[in-house]
Amino acid sequence: MATTIDSPAETRSNKNRKSSALLSEMASESGFWRAGAPQPRAGANPWKVWSEHLLNRRTPQTLESLCKSKDTPLGGPLDWGLSHEQLTARTRDLLALGKGLSGRAHINAEDVQETLARWLDDRKSLPQSLDFALECLAVAHALPRISKLVSQEYWWGLLEALWQITKSAAEWRSDAELPPEQGVSQQLLAGELPLTLAYLLPELRPVYKLRNAAQEALSEGLVELLNGDGLMQGPYLAYLRPLLASWTRCRVIGATFKKGPWNRKAEAQFLQLATHALALSSPQGTPLLGQPHDQPWTADFLSNMLHIGKDAADISTARTLFKKKMTASLKGKQVSVVPELSESSDWAGVAYMRTEWERSAPAIAIDYSTPDLRFEAWAGTQRLIAGTWSWETTLDGKRLGPVGGWEETCWFSNEDVDYLELSIDLAGGARLDRQILLAREELFLLLSDNVIDTAGGKLSHRYRLPLDAAVRFQAEKETREGLLCGTKPIARALPLALPEWRSDPRVGQLLESQGRLQLEQQCEGKNLACPLLIDLKKSRSSKPCTWRQLTIAQALEIQSPDVAVGYRAQCGKQQWLIYRSLGETANRTLMGQNTSLECLVARFLASSGEIDELLEIE
Repeated sequence: MATTIDSPAETRSNKNRKSSALLSEMASESGFWRAGAPQPRAGANPWKVWSEHLLNRRTPQTLESLCKSKDTPLGGPLDWGLSHEQLTARTRDLLALGKGLSGRAHINAEDVQETLARWLDDRKSLPQSLDFALECLAVAHALPRISKLVSQEYWWGLLEALWQITKSAAEWRSDAELPPEQGVSQQLLAGELPLTLAYLLPELRPVYKLRNAAQEALSEGLVELLNGDGLMQGPYLAYLRPLLASWTRCRVIGATFKKGPWNRKAEAQFLQLATHALALSSPQGTPLLGQPHDQPWTADFLSNMLHIGKDAADISTARTLFKKKMTASLKGKQVSVVPELSESSDWAGVAYMRTEWERSAPAIAIDYSTPDLRFEAWAGTQRLIAGTWSWETTLDGKRLGPVGGWEETCWFSNEDVDYLELSIDLAGGARLDRQILLAREELFLLLSDNVIDTAGGKLSHRYRLPLDAAVRFQAEKETREGLLCGTKPIARALPLALPEWRSDPRVGQLLESQGRLQLEQQCEGKNLACPLLIDLKKSRSSKPCTWRQLTIAQALEIQSPDVAVGYRAQCGKQQWLIYRSLGETANRTLMGQNTSLECLVARFLASSGEIDELLEIE
């Protein structure tokens, strides 16, 4: 249930309650005004002097000027990272207010007052949400520019409302366990809002002092919401851009203060987050694992974020990854040093993989922070898969549901492959091991679900990969593989554990169902491997392909697929060997290769059968 903005106020002392309610009356007290405030002459109207001062002062600059922001649809830098379709009409109106007050659109005093009056009347009943936090920021940025449009009482009423909100928000602690929207709202209301007020109204001593609480809240937020290396938890990825936008604005504003917006530890987290934000971006500039209506980077958002760190590698990466329209304002020389291509964090429940920093290169992102694992895969500029990688396992017709969540059991990354293995417990003492391997040079993606340690019986497993709306699965007529196609073929999918020819009566199928690529397999036994190889090299999609299930021997005895599985796959001239032990590891032989590994992925170097190992797991 959403909590209202005033919920923490019940814990405030009477002293704080009184001071926040009488902020306008405090203006006549000694010590309220700081150096730089206007000094009214005898007989002059103090409000007139103050309002004219606000309109005529040269500093502080507006947020648009500070960020060198160009025209945007709504609210300048407050518009960064937002999906307008998900904002309320009230929020859009308040964000648009700043554009009107800056002189870039026609402004009507009555419209301004009506918009602000609705917000002022309703603020106490509004939930702790991203919309409300943005509205508060929009009102704060409007304050210095509306002093000639509203009365003295009205202006002070708006400021006092924002003052009370900052005091209430100061009671909220930053916590990664909070629902994501509340966690993001906390950073905007307890961090960015007081920092903004302190920046915009430095002449008012009580308001200027808000920067101290803001710095504490922002420092805490960057440390608590990130994993120590700048990576955000999976549930927060839907709000990555709005939160990053807030922190970027705070960093720009905070640079005008001696102590900055946060401490050194938080600064390191912000700079690392900027790198991850690039990696978690599609070639179109939209966020990976985001929301359906997410917008791509804007040039000023991207440049402000990257120029803070002045990291030449990040700036060069952005130029390589995105279109020139997004990167035209980036400054600095292009360098050959690049950030790490891949990352995984069990704490965050997030991983991403790339073969290289190019728009044409594959990109993979995984959110395994909840049992409903989300998966996104791009083949260059075309998204192939995006959404929940769902699955269902049954034993003798009875469903084996998940118990608990995913756990990272293996992460490996080098110049050849990125490999993530996850495990989730199933009912009845079984478990599901999920393998995700991206071969960097070979350009294939191996996805495999392995059902392990069931009681034994008729075992069935099915998983579904949600295809992008522009992608369809084109199955071959005589064989069980197929092409993933947009306007043209993009990738080829091979169900390695299924017989290649449809004439083979053994059960199992690969098909498209309701926009999902679905792999189904059945067997008798305790264990079951369900691998799918997706060849991401577009030029190989028209080449011949084939695959075989390999015979595996142990102590001269042939082993069943219940014990270990092996496959040989060929696409064009490239051939690969894939082996997985499903039971206890032992010294086994397949295709003349001896192995005691749990998992082996290799490429064949020649027709003689010599192999080059890409992945070995003991």
